[in-house]
Amino acid sequence: MPKPPALRLLEGNAGRRPLNLADGVNPKIEIPAPPKHLSREGRKEWKRITPLLEELGLVSGLDRTALALYCQAAGRLAELEEAFNGKVNRLMEERNLDYPEAVYQASHAVTPSGYAQQSVMVQLIKNHREQVNRYLQHFGLSPAARGRVSPSNYVQPTLPGIDAAPQAPTGFAAFAVVGGP
Repeated sequence: MPKPPALRLLEGNAGRRPLNLADGVNPKIEIPAPPKHLSREGRKEWKRITPLLEELGLVSGLDRTALALYCQAAGRLAELEEAFNGKVNRLMEERNLDYPEAVYQASHAVTPSGYAQQSVMVQLIKNHREQVNRYLQHFGLSPAARGRVSPSNYVQPTLPGIDAAPQAPTGFAAFAVVGGP
């Protein structure tokens, strides 16, 4: 896999070939509108994380779906964790259990044949933690992933031999008569 040009520049560009530091897509840095289907906790995460991503140059309008997936998973994880903690607290109060025993009982269920197995809630928490971790890596929000992402510098490269589109006249110039007297 080829190294990104910025990494080659940092390492010294041993090949002495010209580097194009504007390689790749550099979309406009902007916060997309949140989708309506986000849960309450998902919307809270959207409001928390998007200004940080914008400040780092790591979010654009193209990222709406990926960001929504992350926020929804993070919101569901928060809801599951709250439900689990509520169950632990109820067990401590109703059955007069100490904390470790209440956590164990909330984490396990007994099958009809008498075997202990991990509860569905704990399985869901585990799955959502894994999902959130994967999404965090996509946005460079984990310590290991920070080195693999680069912010958008929003410099759109031009194609050689193609001139930029002429700008439409503004103000009173828009009323000028073409080829007039």
